[in-house]
Amino acid sequence: MEPTATRLEPATESELPRAALRFARRLHLGQYRKQTYEQYVEHPIAVARLLADRGCDETLLVAAYLHDVVEKTPVEVDEIRTRFGPEVAAIVEALSEDPEISDYAERKSELRRVAIAAGERAALIFAADRLANMRDWRTLDPSDREACAARLGTGLQERLRLWSQDLEALRAHDPEMPFLAEIEVELQALRAEVERTARV
Repeated sequence: MEPTATRLEPATESELPRAALRFARRLHLGQYRKQTYEQYVEHPIAVARLLADRGCDETLLVAAYLHDVVEKTPVEVDEIRTRFGPEVAAIVEALSEDPEISDYAERKSELRRVAIAAGERAALIFAADRLANMRDWRTLDPSDREACAARLGTGLQERLRLWSQDLEALRAHDPEMPFLAEIEVELQALRAEVERTARV
């Protein structure tokens, strides 16, 4: 599968988001997405782009660029706190999976619980992350999706069920939250494509 084109990062006049992106680029260097095979940093860029398009402030953009750094690299929350402040560090910590939980569904469910419990800002990045992930899955050939799920340690039906639970939890938390309508559209489209593929 060919990697997707480099994504356009949000324009900003502030140095802090640019510093966060540089930091994320350095830390994620050599990492690639299992879904799309693009450089991993393109995912946080996509999440930040969604937030920037909704007019979110620089703290959210910084946290979006860094939201997978603790989970995917050796950097710890204390370094994020020192470099980018306590609010960004708290958001990133809430968006980092617990590596002690081995079961895929349990780990993702706990991430959802912690992210939403951490407050509106972490929940908003979590929602944008769900939407970006689902759009990545939509770019896959339908016949490749089960293999992609296996690379991630799950199954396609389990992944769809978890996204549905994410949407329900986010809607229960704040029915007016941005991205919910888009998540529902992507989820319905994925389900329809899975059903069509199963009939072939």
